[in-house]
Amino acid sequence: MVSMKTLVKTAAYIAVGGITAALIMKVKLEDKIRQQPYYKDSLKLLRSHAGAIQLLGEPIKDLSFDMGIETQKFGGGKIDGFEVPVKGSLSRGKYYFWAELSDGQQQWIINRAELALASDPDRRLLIKGTEERRESSA
Repeated sequence: MVSMKTLVKTAAYIAVGGITAALIMKVKLEDKIRQQPYYKDSLKLLRSHAGAIQLLGEPIKDLSFDMGIETQKFGGGKIDGFEVPVKGSLSRGKYYFWAELSDGQQQWIINRAELALASDPDRRLLIKGTEERRESSA
């Protein structure tokens, strides 16, 4: 007969292994998204915007995002309000972008991008787009 101590150890190892595997999968999926042209282009846009640099400070880094919510914003060749937590040396915030796949070229176009600072989440800095505010699905 197996002792209770052995069963508890085995259960603990299985739990730690399962959690580790889930975290590794999450990181790999995030990395796949980070390698996509729409993600790279949108972050390049943020990092080159003078106002964003002044507010966040350099270097501007993207942080881990919620895979479950953000992957629901894809559909029909469009991305609506993808939310990426960002931080710089001065501040933190959330970066939102909207993109769509162009018909003929199979290339992503960033239509709109906005930055909301953690210190003032009700206001957003327009990085790209028009002044007419689109409704965020965030």
